[in-house]
Parts: sequence; structure tokens; C-alpha cells
Amino acid sequence: MQQLILSGRVKQGLRIASGLNPDPTLKLNNTIFLQKPFFKEVVGPRMDNIHNGTVNLHIGPQEFQILKPDHEITCEWAPGVTETFWLVGATIAHNDKNYDGYVYYPLPSAVKNHGDDTVELLAEKIPGLQYGDSVSVAVPEGKIRFA
Repeated sequence: MQQLILSGRVKQGLRIASGLNPDPTLKLNNTIFLQKPFFKEVVGPRMDNIHNGTVNLHIGPQEFQILKPDHEITCEWAPGVTETFWLVGATIAHNDKNYDGYVYYPLPSAVKNHGDDTVELLAEKIPGLQYGDSVSVAVPEGKIRFA
């Protein structure tokens, strides 16, 4: 199967997904940790090695659109917070090493805070990854397109 490659630079997000946002007034923090049990029900044990946080890959000025997710998961992952997520299997390349992961896309909601020029990735912890690093992501053709 043909692969679509997208490239960008890692940018800092609000650090809410990882639970590293220092604002004690946040109602929601460490969101990936809270969502992973629901993802694991659908995806299976591959979710065990996924880091509790996202890699935010800025691809601007391009934007992306998911056409055909591998998984669609709707869950109430926090009291009163129900969201639908799309996951697309991906291979993430950094410093000449490949890591299995997912393009993670919370469908537009009051909680989603990135524009579609930022691709959120779920993966195992990638050693040495820093803000500003160049990263490429391979996904099967037909799953995502650039807009």
C-alpha cells in the first residue's frame, strides 16, 4: 500500500494531554491517561506502550483532513465530557528511527484546542524528542489528505 508522508516541526502545546500543565485550576489535565482505557478497549494491547501525552506536529501553512480513520471511539472519559476520537495508524520517524503510533484527532468539540495545521500524534515515548525537531509521519494513502 502506498504511504502518504507528512512532515513538520514539533511544537509545544498546552501540556494538558500529558498532565504537565502547571495550572492547578484546570478542570481537565492528563487527558491521554484518562482516555487510554477507552482506546485500549478498541485498539487492544498496543495502547499499553503509548505515552501519556501527544506530540504536536505543526505542518502549517498546510492543513490536514482525516478521510478514513482506522478507529472511531466515542467515550465519556471524564464526568460530563463525552468526545469522539479518530485514530489513524502511523509510523513516526525521528532521528533515523521509526516508532509506531497514531494520528490522534478529537473531533471538533469544546475541548479540542488545536487547528488543523497541527497533527497530534500518540506514540511510545520518543527518546530525545524536543520542541522544534523535524518529524515525519507515514500513513496509508487515502486515510488523510492535505487541504
